[in-house]
Amino acid sequence: MKKRLLVLAIAALIPISVFAATTENGLMEKSVRAAQVLDEVMKIQDNSIPQDLLDRAVCIAVLPDVIRGGFVWGARLGQGLVSCRVKNGWSQPSFLRIAGGNWGLQIGISSVDMVLVFVNPNAVARLSVNNFTLGGDASVAIGPIGREAKANTDYQLKSEVYSYSRARGLFAGLTIEGAALAIDHNANAIMYNNKAVPRQLLTTDGSYAPSSLRTYVRALDANAP
Repeated sequence: MKKRLLVLAIAALIPISVFAATTENGLMEKSVRAAQVLDEVMKIQDNSIPQDLLDRAVCIAVLPDVIRGGFVWGARLGQGLVSCRVKNGWSQPSFLRIAGGNWGLQIGISSVDMVLVFVNPNAVARLSVNNFTLGGDASVAIGPIGREAKANTDYQLKSEVYSYSRARGLFAGLTIEGAALAIDHNANAIMYNNKAVPRQLLTTDGSYAPSSLRTYVRALDANAP
């Protein structure tokens, strides 16, 4: 309870506009930024998300510019998009938010780009509920690095989600256990004209998404066909 209150206290000090787009233009820019992050990460020679892991991905979320900061208690607050595999590619994106903390000495506020790779078949169900905790409701592990990485990892059997981050040009696996993911119903309502049901979005071909969100779908098609 004390840790949860600390996270909420830090969140209260940061204006929502810093980490969450709340207008149609802002959400369109978030889609473009998420696509850019994925494209840039996958261009890192021999040091990006393993292709074998992407081939196993059921859903992929990208959360650009996640705020990370605080003194002693480090909070994470951010917004991004997630799509899941459908018959002919990737689904319509659903917006989501992340909030959570990690005990440790973290002084100041910085931002990271975050990528979450969901490999369990139940990912759509997980991402269709209002919120769930990584490491609690869904097992999470630091993602392996390297396109050909297969040995010395557990992603073939054990974890449901693999996490990565990029900060100051560096890309690596990310410890994120304890963070909470939640559907951003407000963002979905803005972009889908109040007709957004998360499960329907994540099981409907991305070609039906608003044109302003297809940038993210195209990035997934290109990097995780």
